[in-house]
Amino acid sequence: MTQTHSPLPKPALPGRGQISPAGRGLRRRKALRRFNPYFYILPGIAYIVITTIVPLVYSLRTSFSEERGGSIGNPTFIGLENYFRIFQDGSFWHSVQVTLVYTGATVILEMIIGTALALVLVRLRRGRKLSRVLFVIPFSLPPVVVGLMYLLILDRGNGILNYLLSLLGVEAVSWLGDPSVALWAIISVDIWQWTPFVIISALAALESMPGDVLEAGIVDGANPRQLLRWIILPLIKPVLLVVALTRALTSLKVFDIVFVLTSGGPGRATETLSYNIYIDAFQRFDFGHSAALSWILILLAMLLSIPLVRAMLRSDVA
Repeated sequence: MTQTHSPLPKPALPGRGQISPAGRGLRRRKALRRFNPYFYILPGIAYIVITTIVPLVYSLRTSFSEERGGSIGNPTFIGLENYFRIFQDGSFWHSVQVTLVYTGATVILEMIIGTALALVLVRLRRGRKLSRVLFVIPFSLPPVVVGLMYLLILDRGNGILNYLLSLLGVEAVSWLGDPSVALWAIISVDIWQWTPFVIISALAALESMPGDVLEAGIVDGANPRQLLRWIILPLIKPVLLVVALTRALTSLKVFDIVFVLTSGGPGRATETLSYNIYIDAFQRFDFGHSAALSWILILLAMLLSIPLVRAMLRSDVA
C-alpha cells in the first residue's frame, strides 16, 4: 500500500491591514535609527540638568525662603523678603559699585591694550609662534596661583615692586592696604592675566582678514588711520565683541583674586558681589540671603550683556 503524506502547512499570510513580523522589525529598526542621535547627546543633557538646571531651580527656591545654618533642609517660605532686605542694605549697593568699577575698568583697558598690541604684533615676521606661547601662560594659570604670586609682588615690606620703586627714590606704597589703591591694584592683576587673551583673539581676527580688502583701501588712497577706522576695526569687530562679552561676564563674578589678595578689604574697598555672596553663605550661613544675591548677580550679568549681544547681532547682519 502506498502511503500518502499530507502537505506541509503554508505560513499564514497577513490579512488586510495587518503587518508581518518582518515589517514590524523593519519599522522598529527605522525608529531606532531616527532616535539614535539623541542617545548620543543624552549623557550631555543629563549632565547639564544635574549640574546646572537643578542647582538653579534649588537656589531660586532658596532665595524665597529663610534658610540658615541651623535650618538646612527645612526652609521657611518668606516671599520677597530677602530681596527687600538686600535693596535696603547699603553694603549691597557698595558691592555693586565695586563690581561695576572693576568690570568696566578691566574690560575697557584690556580691550584697548590688547587690540593695540595685536595691531603691532601682527606685523612681526619672526617670533610669532613663541609670542603666542608666552601669551597663553598668564590666562592659563589658576587665579589662586596668580593671586599668591602678586601677593608677594605687591607686599609693602618685602614686595619686589616696592623694592624697585625704592631704587628710584619712591616711598613704599601699601598696594593692598590703602583703600584708594587696593581696587586698582587688583584691576592691574586682572589686566596682566587677561590682556594676552585679548591679544591672541585679536591677532587671530587680524590674520584672517582678506588681504584684497586692505589692498583696495590702499589703492583708493586711504592712510593708516583711515584703514584702521573704516576697514580693520569693522572687520574684526565681531571677534572683539565676543571677547568683550566673555571678559565682562567673567569680571562680574570675580572672586578668587579678591579672596587671595585682600579678602574684600581694606574695610570694604574691594568687596565685590561674589565676595559678598561668599560672606553670606559661608560665614553668616544665611543661605536664603546669599541665594537672592546670586540671582541679582545673574540678572545684572544679563542686563549688562544685552548691549553687547545686540551689537554682535548688528555686526553679523552687516
